Amino acid sequence: MKNTRTQNQKPLTGIRILFKSLRLFLSIKGPLSLMASIIGLPMAALPLLLSRQLQTLTDLLFSLMPGNGGAPSPALHGGALSPVLTALLMLGLLFLLQLCWQLLSGYIQIQDKYHTQEYIKETALYHTCTVHYSYLENRDDFHRRIAFADSYACVEMAQGIQGIFDALYQSVTFITVAIALWAIHPAFVIILLLTGIPASILSWLQADETFRARTKWSEEGHMAIHLFHLCASFDHGIQEVRHYELFDYLKARWRAVTDSYLHKKNRLVAKHLKANIAADFLRSAVYLLLLLMTARMIYQNPALGLGSFTLVYTLSDRLQKAIGSILTEIMQFSSCLSYMKEFFSLETLERDEALPAPAGPGSQTQPGDIVFDHVSFTYPDSDREALSDLSLTIHAGEKIAIVGDNGSGKSTFISLLTGIFSPDCGQVTIGGLSMEEHKHALRKKISVIFQDFAHYEASLRENITVSDPDRALSDEEILSLARQIHVEDVILEQPDGLSTMLGHFSEKGNTLSGGQWQKIALLRAVYRSRTDIMILDEPTAALDPLAEAELYRNFSRLTGERTALLISHRLGITGLVDRILVFRDGRIVEDGSHAGLMAKRGHYYAMYQAQAKWYQ
Repeated sequence: MKNTRTQNQKPLTGIRILFKSLRLFLSIKGPLSLMASIIGLPMAALPLLLSRQLQTLTDLLFSLMPGNGGAPSPALHGGALSPVLTALLMLGLLFLLQLCWQLLSGYIQIQDKYHTQEYIKETALYHTCTVHYSYLENRDDFHRRIAFADSYACVEMAQGIQGIFDALYQSVTFITVAIALWAIHPAFVIILLLTGIPASILSWLQADETFRARTKWSEEGHMAIHLFHLCASFDHGIQEVRHYELFDYLKARWRAVTDSYLHKKNRLVAKHLKANIAADFLRSAVYLLLLLMTARMIYQNPALGLGSFTLVYTLSDRLQKAIGSILTEIMQFSSCLSYMKEFFSLETLERDEALPAPAGPGSQTQPGDIVFDHVSFTYPDSDREALSDLSLTIHAGEKIAIVGDNGSGKSTFISLLTGIFSPDCGQVTIGGLSMEEHKHALRKKISVIFQDFAHYEASLRENITVSDPDRALSDEEILSLARQIHVEDVILEQPDGLSTMLGHFSEKGNTLSGGQWQKIALLRAVYRSRTDIMILDEPTAALDPLAEAELYRNFSRLTGERTALLISHRLGITGLVDRILVFRDGRIVEDGSHAGLMAKRGHYYAMYQAQAKWYQ
């Protein structure tokens, strides 16, 4: 029955997202970062201390001026200068302390940001590697969701979570500064508070609009990246691009998509810029108004001292920034909830879970029959069944050839056998154990050469041994294994043997031919030990005729006593197997030996004759 297991999660409400985000951020912070977070609270009062010290210094200097109760200018050489120097020294120390704190907190914020991004990228990679395989076929728009989380969520979440801590620090600054300004005139605090709200609301609206725009344009942006890499890539059809001189065509498509994307993005940026300019003008006008009010108050009551003007001058700016920062961070965090919800929702996706085999007699995964019991399967976003009510038994040790037209269900059959997909209904068992419930244990018993096998940017040795990293064979033993299946030439031809680095990123850019990579894939499958089943999906697709004939001659040696399933469009191997399964429209329409199926003169006979005439 189709796997419907998902992570046991409660609905992602705003409160749950907030707590999950804070818990995540705290777990990522290191000891230095946590200590800085604690020290940051009292440090948030530094702006008030600086302003107070600047007020004291201003009043001292003003009192020393002739006509203001101080001594004449020559007297400044006497003891009257000592309080000024003390105040100046204290001001310098406070500035130095603030500078050191800003540098330290800035460094820590950068580190926290990097750690958060690293965690989110690693988590996105984890989801890609562990979700049910159907998501890799873009079920539920998975490709866009994982790309969106990787491209935007990591940055926005890091900034949003850090913003909560910044808002906490700014709250301390706001309280201390507001008390000082309230003592001068309560209207100052009220005016600054009221005029800071529109800018914060504007910031929230812009962030929300940006999120919706990014979601909408994500596909367009990735299309631009795809077209660029299609031109610049060393693989994936670059020879065809060069031969047909498609560069100008692809460049024009890339330019059209990119221009459209940038036009929409720039239009949004311009819209936000105009609104921000208006908000900044409002803040500046309010700032100027407060300074004029302070000047008038000092003019009417000189006892306030010139230091009061300096105090209002510095604290108004600090309070204005604190208000804007607090409200903006809260608003932006609110908008970041959308990014966080998108990221945390990946946790709820269906997993490719592998349960251990049950304990007790008969629980070990011994060689056994492969059984498909009334299995049906339909690909996501498709209405046509790829396999329909398939029932089949393959006995242990049998050699099976699977043939059929394109789209007949051959590769789907293998995907279900290896547990990559789960049946919509019915069950797949190996040796009596359900593949759905014991994937991890059963997969260890299967060695596979997939049609689209991987090329690893690693040494030749790693490209072979990656299938069974727990098995330790010497270079001589690996070469001996290669000789047994007659693919040793791919090792002997390399300048450094098994130590040769392969791939575009190797020092010498050592890329292999398709046939050489196919031989490595064959050796990789054989290297995997303790397997009872070997599956070969088009294993000769990239081999030349002589190499293909050599593989056919060594088919028995290659597969040994294991159950072997060979998928191929080429029917030359079918005379060497025990049974041939002929797929057509998601069903097995014929099942028998080569001689028996040829005698029936059915679909297999027609396929074989169609190929045979080209060799006659």
